[in-house]
Amino acid sequence: MSVAASVMSYGRTLADLLYPPACLLCGVHLNSSIAPLCDVCEAAMPRIGLPRCERCGMELPGAYDAHVICTACQRHPPSFDQACAPFAYAEAAREAIHAFKYQGRHRLGSWLAASMAQAAQRALPLDQIKAVVPVPLHWVKRRLRRLDPPVFLAHAMARALERPYVPLLRRIRWTATQTTLNPSGRIRNVEGAFGARSSRRLSGGVLLVDDVMTSGATVNACAQALRDVGIQPVYVVTAARTPTNQKAGEGLRRP
Repeated sequence: MSVAASVMSYGRTLADLLYPPACLLCGVHLNSSIAPLCDVCEAAMPRIGLPRCERCGMELPGAYDAHVICTACQRHPPSFDQACAPFAYAEAAREAIHAFKYQGRHRLGSWLAASMAQAAQRALPLDQIKAVVPVPLHWVKRRLRRLDPPVFLAHAMARALERPYVPLLRRIRWTATQTTLNPSGRIRNVEGAFGARSSRRLSGGVLLVDDVMTSGATVNACAQALRDVGIQPVYVVTAARTPTNQKAGEGLRRP
């Protein structure tokens, strides 16, 4: 172990003695400060399983022996090539993401990013991904917030996947919060809201990073902006994805 690593390990041990670590969701005592969640809360995080849509990454009800594409992606194919997320945006996952975004829980953010990296490694063709790109906040929101969640997650993802962090996107106009809008309103709200710059040094696809994917309108608009300047393929990873209300077997087809 290097001197720097020894000092960091000693400092962490001393901090644990002075300030006993606790689960960032339920507050129960932890034996180590490395993990932000206790075993119970980590087990309660609703993970996205199989089967899931090959395009948007949404978990689908039922059991299938083949890859499938959901009804929404069949009717309106997204501008991105494929998306994935480790968690469904519900219960403990929603609470964890809110704590990270609005309470500045950086350790939770790092843990979420590690889970996102694992999901990307399992689901996406990493050999086609040459850079990691965050979904940008408007500059006004960026100044008002202590934390820029997509940027934080994208930096962590870039380190985990050993890809460069390249902020190719900018938000060129103010948009209302997506949380209060219906699906069609979300699409209109972000239409034309993003611009992208091309990169001569970038030869290949990118990984677009955001915290939550609900309707997919935001990442879809970002992916379209990237494609408009010749950047493709575009893959997406988020910490969580909203659950589906699609019925088992309804309108599914193989890609």
